[in-house]
Amino acid sequence: MLRAIVWKEFKEVLGDRSLATSALSVLPLLGMLSAATAKHMPISVESLMFYLPPCLGILVGFSLSASFVKEKREGTVEALLCTPLTLRELWLGKVMGLTTVSHVVSTVSTLTLVGLKGYVISVEMAVYLIVVVPAVVASAIGLLGFLYYVLGMKEVKVLNYMVFLALFAMLRLAVKRLALSTALAWWGMGMMLALSLAILGITYYLVGGLSSERIITTIS
Repeated sequence: MLRAIVWKEFKEVLGDRSLATSALSVLPLLGMLSAATAKHMPISVESLMFYLPPCLGILVGFSLSASFVKEKREGTVEALLCTPLTLRELWLGKVMGLTTVSHVVSTVSTLTLVGLKGYVISVEMAVYLIVVVPAVVASAIGLLGFLYYVLGMKEVKVLNYMVFLALFAMLRLAVKRLALSTALAWWGMGMMLALSLAILGITYYLVGGLSSERIITTIS
């Protein structure tokens, strides 16, 4: 059942017009960073690899997160929750589908910039990009999806503005710190991975405690 949900969400995301918009929204940031290095402004490759992939992944995931409220908007959530499908399976399927697409976009974007600048990626950077970044992105998307399920549609709109402002602040802070040297130590990456998985696990547990009736009554 879960595999079918993930595949369904993955195909829907690929066919969503907002995916192209999300991918294009990454270009201005990459252009700004490329222009900065062209003007001989120092950028640490470790800082670039540390900040850029998770920021871009969460940004793309946020722009695609309307998938969590799709059933609410279409009025099909009540019928869907009456099937053997559990809310946890629905939530997890969406998280996995959105995380996969978001991670691919952020990884391709980051590696493109790194490759154009002739930077060399270390083993630590590769592990961080392949293992830690998707966990960080998944934890953020999963938490956002949980809040979407809890809140009504009007509150979701308010939350979207708050998340957008937080992402903007996060990106601005990341750009400012790109000139600083950031060591990707194994213990640090392990802590980030553990924290992300903990957030994901707690959110998974909380989703299981949500009432289907609560989800249905927050449609309007």
